Amino acid sequence: MRIQNSLWLRLVPTLCLALLAGAGVPGHGGPIRAVAARDGRVVSGGFDGATIVWPEGLVLRGHDGAVNAVALLADGRVATGGADGQVVLWRDGERSGVLAGHSGPVAALASSGDRLASAAWDGTARVWSGDGASRVLEGHVGPVNGVAFSPDGTVVTAGYDGTLRVWAEDGSASVVQAGSPQNAVVVAPDGEMVAGGADGVLRLFRGDGSMRALAVDGAPLTGLALSADGGRVAVVSLGGGAVVVDRAGLRVTTVLLGSEAPLWAVAFDGAAVVTGGG
Repeated sequence: MRIQNSLWLRLVPTLCLALLAGAGVPGHGGPIRAVAARDGRVVSGGFDGATIVWPEGLVLRGHDGAVNAVALLADGRVATGGADGQVVLWRDGERSGVLAGHSGPVAALASSGDRLASAAWDGTARVWSGDGASRVLEGHVGPVNGVAFSPDGTVVTAGYDGTLRVWAEDGSASVVQAGSPQNAVVVAPDGEMVAGGADGVLRLFRGDGSMRALAVDGAPLTGLALSADGGRVAVVSLGGGAVVVDRAGLRVTTVLLGSEAPLWAVAFDGAAVVTGGG
């Protein structure tokens, strides 16, 4: 680990998975593609096909290919989405269910209460019920890269086709034009949608149709996370950059010393920021 990264860990309350691996806990054998965090518990998914629960170092293997998405569910289970098109559910380190239906790699997961949503490169998103059945959301042209729940439970998706889609219960969608391929989306407590574009621009959309934008990086934005109060957005990029943005003022407040390798994922855990990458 470089000296400046050690300084970064001292200045910002950040959990670095590399430190855990260095402490004798087995680590990933390739880049980390996804992270989720809550109450000091971190779950990471890697291109090596493994999911690891930290700090225990519990390794979960159930996908044929990369683990592209992870989520922590309200009941304590872990959900993982893979390049094999499957969503796998885990409880206490054991596989408790498989949600099959996507015909392409799962790119993102989102949870809200007992609901789970997945986005995939087959051009669809799915909302899964407890019995394994799913509601299929179709309309994007090309891969669906991001999915999120709004505070009222509405599903929002982000696609390679440069749109965000806000889905009604009947399967219809309101389409928001973002202007470039979108790689990630989160929704703030006040309903504002925040999207990360392949052009390095962070875009924020309000229900009245207004849009704000901030050029964050010259490289594609690959991951977004919201603080619990929705006031801050953590952003990572393919260029290895990581910043925290004040959402109300739309300005970068913290620059986290970046990586020399791509960063793929980011999560908040209280005041801490967790990143995963190459």
